[in-house]
Amino acid sequence: MGRLGSDESAPVVVSRRSSLEKAPWRDALAVENQVEAEFLRPILLGESILPYRLLRSFEGVIPVAGTRVLNSSAADKLGYEKLAAWMAKAEAIWEELSSSGTMTLLERWNYQRGLSNQLPIGPLRVVYAASGTLPAAVVLRDDEAIIEHILYWATADSEEEAHYLAAILNSEAGRARAEQFQARGQFGARHFDKVIFNLSIPRFNAKNPLHRALSNAGERAEAAAKLVDLVHSEKFQRARKRVRDALTEHGIAPEIDELVEKLLDGVVAD
Repeated sequence: MGRLGSDESAPVVVSRRSSLEKAPWRDALAVENQVEAEFLRPILLGESILPYRLLRSFEGVIPVAGTRVLNSSAADKLGYEKLAAWMAKAEAIWEELSSSGTMTLLERWNYQRGLSNQLPIGPLRVVYAASGTLPAAVVLRDDEAIIEHILYWATADSEEEAHYLAAILNSEAGRARAEQFQARGQFGARHFDKVIFNLSIPRFNAKNPLHRALSNAGERAEAAAKLVDLVHSEKFQRARKRVRDALTEHGIAPEIDELVEKLLDGVVAD
């Protein structure tokens, strides 16, 4: 911030650095430049997701105009000078340090259309964390947030469907049923994130009493998770555990597990 104050329409953006960065990126200079505010959006990382609630979001430069993903040249042609300058600096670092060969920075960010497929953003999504040995999923009501590649997401047609899916994905019953499909490594079972989808999870049907019961339980679990007092700087692993412990203490987690067992067994509720 200079003597005349900051420019809210184009704030100065600096790279977020981490002790987890690996070579050669940890030795790269941070990117710092003004960026037009319309290209700054909330970003959800793996560490953002807890069972039934968000821990924190981050802020990132998302070079998207409408549904078009922009590189520095395209941003400059459209008159976004500050975004163009920021992207040019990032692209130069990528070209210097990347081992991907011919892949550009924009192609990496939009690999397999991971960014552009999110656009336009739906108002209701279920987001599921790929990292960790225990599941974590949340109902997201944010039509601005961008989801990084280590998270899975799906749009939902209704709040009821979103709660239904979140309850299944967060359940210990679902995790235990999927364990048989997990690969085994030196440190035990791994790759939990994808095998959950090997289970026969039926599409949500609002006329099905069991589906409605799961949806209602998921909604109550979300309300209970929001009551857990979390510290902003708290590590996400500990925060996830405290939310799970609270749901077990309230009796909601066991109730959901019982309903998920019936669902996966094909039991039809009366």
